Amino acid sequence: MADRTATLPSARKTPADSRVTLAHIMSEHDTNLYGTIHGGVVMKLIDDAAAAAAGRHADGPAVTVSVDRMTFLAPVRAGDLLSVHAELERAGRTSMTASVRVTAERWNASGPVAEVATGRLTFVAIDAEGAPRPVPALDNDEAAECETADSAADTPGAEKS
Repeated sequence: MADRTATLPSARKTPADSRVTLAHIMSEHDTNLYGTIHGGVVMKLIDDAAAAAAGRHADGPAVTVSVDRMTFLAPVRAGDLLSVHAELERAGRTSMTASVRVTAERWNASGPVAEVATGRLTFVAIDAEGAPRPVPALDNDEAAECETADSAADTPGAEKS
């Protein structure tokens, strides 16, 4: 059995270190029978972006273990430019959870950008033999500060500075 302690990651990483944005112009080939983009096409883009974020954090391959949440908020149409934004929100010993936000806008015109989907996926980093391997710790100070600020803003009677 290989000694996996030699591969222990030493550095901590932040969510910004894993941040990825994929952009794709949707076409008629991506549509379903209703004339909108098939949900499976959007799901693939979400998985691709989340996997890239997990791979960046792990400094190597990471495989999808679960789709924890997938929410479709608005239809996507042919000609929309989809931007899929992913970053890590949690890292365990070998597993990582990525959050994903998908926006759409027309490819050929400036105008409103709409959030059309969100997702949360879990990955496991693997070595060359396909066995789980350790990943760097995640420094969540950036995410914790945002959550604290959001919570304070949502608290009734909280003063806003």
